[in-house]
Amino acid sequence: MKCKFLGSALLSSLLFATGAWAQDSPLESSLESYLVVEEGGEERLMPAEEAGPGDTIEYRLLYTNVSDRTLSGLVVNGPIPDNTRYVGDTDNASVAAEFTVSAGAGDDFQSEPYTRVVTDENGNQQEEVVPPEDYTRLRWEPVESIAPEQTQTYVYRVEVE
Repeated sequence: MKCKFLGSALLSSLLFATGAWAQDSPLESSLESYLVVEEGGEERLMPAEEAGPGDTIEYRLLYTNVSDRTLSGLVVNGPIPDNTRYVGDTDNASVAAEFTVSAGAGDDFQSEPYTRVVTDENGNQQEEVVPPEDYTRLRWEPVESIAPEQTQTYVYRVEVE
């Protein structure tokens, strides 16, 4: 079954996660989504109009400073839509940024590998590494400010379940 709502569902989450900007905001944001297609051993990106189980979607979050002053304090949240899972090691940023992940409700971000403490049947606690496919949110915090007219791009991929 193909889904046609991945881009709009993610965009809604993205706007909620980053805060809705007023029309006169100095920062513009946009979302691009692409279907990753293998053809003849080559990878191509096609506009993602619909996707089905097993398909890989690449999301690109773009932030542009449309003001005449430098902006700082940007935090970019990349939600993992329902019925998808993050494809490990596909995060990328056009600028130096701290990349962290969450595998819960989004209140606990850590650098990779993401770990959590679990209690076994004997009551012993031990730390376990959470696999990337169990991440629920991604976050980038750019190291430097955004210069006037600069665009920063943040990229990641998910696979449709």
